[in-house]
Amino acid sequence: MPEEAHSTGIEHLLAQSELALAFLTPSDRAGRWRDAFRAAASGVPEPVWLYGEDEQTRLVLGFPMRVTQSWEVFCRDLARLIEAESVYRCALALEEPANKPALVEHRLTVARRLADLYENALLHDYDRRLPSILMLAVSREMARGVRGAARTIFTRAPKLPPRNQEAIRYTVAQRLADVTHRAEAEALARLRKQGGAEPRAEVLAFPHTVLQDLIPIAESQIGRDMRELDAYLHGYLQVDPSRFHRVLATSAAQLDILRQRDRSFERVLAIRDPEAASLPSERLLFSPAALELLSVWGHADCPRLSTDMVRLLEDLAARLRRFEVISALRHRIFPITERGARPVTTLQGQPVRLSAFTRPFDFTAVGVVESSVRRYGLVYDLIEFTQLNEELRRRGKGAEDQALRFMVRFQAHLEEIRLRHRLTFEKFLGDGAFYSARNARGVLLASAEARVLYERMRHQGFPYDRGMRLAVNVGAYHLLPMGLGVDERPRFEFFGHGLVELARLTSGKTTQEVEDIADFLISSGYDVHRVLEFLEPVRQKSRFPEHVHDRPYAAFQSESGELVNHGGVVTEAFLRDLEHEWNGPLATAEHTRLRWLLLPFDPDRLEGVWIGLRPLGTPRLKGLEPTPLAEMVVFEQPPDGITMLPEGALLLMSLQELAAAPELAEAGGLSLSGALDPALCVASTLDEEGRLWYVGLYMEEVDALMHAFSIPLSTVELLDGEPFEAWLFRRRGELAMLYQGLRRDSGGSAVPLETLRTRDGYFTCLLSAPHRSPR
Repeated sequence: MPEEAHSTGIEHLLAQSELALAFLTPSDRAGRWRDAFRAAASGVPEPVWLYGEDEQTRLVLGFPMRVTQSWEVFCRDLARLIEAESVYRCALALEEPANKPALVEHRLTVARRLADLYENALLHDYDRRLPSILMLAVSREMARGVRGAARTIFTRAPKLPPRNQEAIRYTVAQRLADVTHRAEAEALARLRKQGGAEPRAEVLAFPHTVLQDLIPIAESQIGRDMRELDAYLHGYLQVDPSRFHRVLATSAAQLDILRQRDRSFERVLAIRDPEAASLPSERLLFSPAALELLSVWGHADCPRLSTDMVRLLEDLAARLRRFEVISALRHRIFPITERGARPVTTLQGQPVRLSAFTRPFDFTAVGVVESSVRRYGLVYDLIEFTQLNEELRRRGKGAEDQALRFMVRFQAHLEEIRLRHRLTFEKFLGDGAFYSARNARGVLLASAEARVLYERMRHQGFPYDRGMRLAVNVGAYHLLPMGLGVDERPRFEFFGHGLVELARLTSGKTTQEVEDIADFLISSGYDVHRVLEFLEPVRQKSRFPEHVHDRPYAAFQSESGELVNHGGVVTEAFLRDLEHEWNGPLATAEHTRLRWLLLPFDPDRLEGVWIGLRPLGTPRLKGLEPTPLAEMVVFEQPPDGITMLPEGALLLMSLQELAAAPELAEAGGLSLSGALDPALCVASTLDEEGRLWYVGLYMEEVDALMHAFSIPLSTVELLDGEPFEAWLFRRRGELAMLYQGLRRDSGGSAVPLETLRTRDGYFTCLLSAPHRSPR
């Protein structure tokens, strides 16, 4: 069916559902379930994949829900309301005194809290079906409470007939639906008062369907014998369940006889609905195609159903199909808690650590879903793209057409690389593009392939031949909602710190940029000799390191501490994550008078492409915190003199050892001594925004950190139960490199420990000897 391609997550979930789905046929599970929802089908929420902590393993489709104190307060209020409604209805049935004012207060409390959740979901929906996901979660809590209310009702009114008790349960469910409608109306009124946009009808169609059906509010599951329907039939529809089951059984027996004696019925039915012929007769009575055919079939053994019975069966068939979809979806709501820095949930009774990139739904928090995401990012940038386009324009249409054909080929090959390494294309950036991914290894290998591709096409006549910059990082990105995409799904744009960092890493200073500045100043009337004299220090390529002249694609720090990127760079934070994923060999080699740490593109083909890394230090990047970097190059053949490192060698530590080489200090790299400065110390406290970190040299005489800096540290790598001191000791080499980079640009400041000791969460750690840290 054409709509199946529109949404595959729900179909996938229905196909692998742990629940026994009695009323959804294979075709229903494959996409025909939409017929039962009609206009509300577009609002059925789409489950997402939950990934394991290795960022690669797809564990299960579902809805991650963060467990918060505010949500638990709402659930407790809802449970109290269900209890109060049950007690009140029992009192009315027994003609006993009832406390209605207290019940009304309970209703108002739940309605206000639910209105807050609804308002939050509607305000930040952006076509993500947040109100529908909220309805899944709320209806699940309601169903649990209403099912549990049976015990309260029996305890309060044991002499009431069972059917009357079930009628009370459905009356409670109806009152919960009324409270939910009231909460929705209040949320919409608030949005209108604030001048917000009125939500489209389809946004609320699914929640309205759940409330109208009522069964999802009263039941958690309905079995094949449909005994759970007795309460709905008697308590809500005022239909005698015994008579219903009796008529159903009699009609099914007659239908069995018809199917045996009249084979043409089966053949016609198979044309109307190919799956219907394989259904048992009792189930076939819930098939719209079968009911329609039975109403006109003239055989003497054909069961004759009353008009009311046909309508009831048609209505129940649609409601039960919808219920099974709703039940399967909300069965996949997974509570998320935090253990250390990792989200944790329970799968098949076992706690499972999830990907650090998991973004749970939290309807009690502004925005519902955290806009900040942690991703691995890759940006490529074609050097002098605009100038080359202008040159091509001057050469004529033939040159422009040829360049376009080359660019189409280039983009097609990049798309193959993207798919091979499971990257996500996010956006074009003028003369380049931005990709994101969940794993570091894939991003590194994709960047290496992109470099090889560019070189191959450049030798084939690619007109954009001035070079290609590459930058790779891991960082925080924000998702900005931009409405619906071409597939009518919400589209989000990346923005924020992570993207700014990649842009800075690819826009290093170049001589050509300096020439552009000179042209601008001269054209603005400044004396040409004074302009050239002023810019002379940065115009001379000879001031760049010697090794740059021998390499077409080089990245380095200039004497002024600026990053110059004509090749590729990666952040130290990215390499730290890559180290956890990298399971291949490491090697070192000397090339163009520089020492490189080498990683094979394919560990099984060591004679092929190798990726080279070398420390660059901590260059200044406009508007960003100091960011330790490494240069990345690609060798299509292993360099001469390659030396394999011992098995088990650590990537980052091996790279830091390269930083100790004397020649790297001249090239702008960091020097890393064999022993840490014994006074290097980290201090930390808590404030309203989180944990603050300071690094400096501890001076016992003044009880202070001297030459200290405030630094942003992420505790993502902190192991469960691991003390901060042990975690910092593991990272002492990286922190030492970071501190040396900071000291190069500034003298820092003094931070008296006496002022920090009075703050929450205070501790200190000498990196070389945590056990001797100041108190």
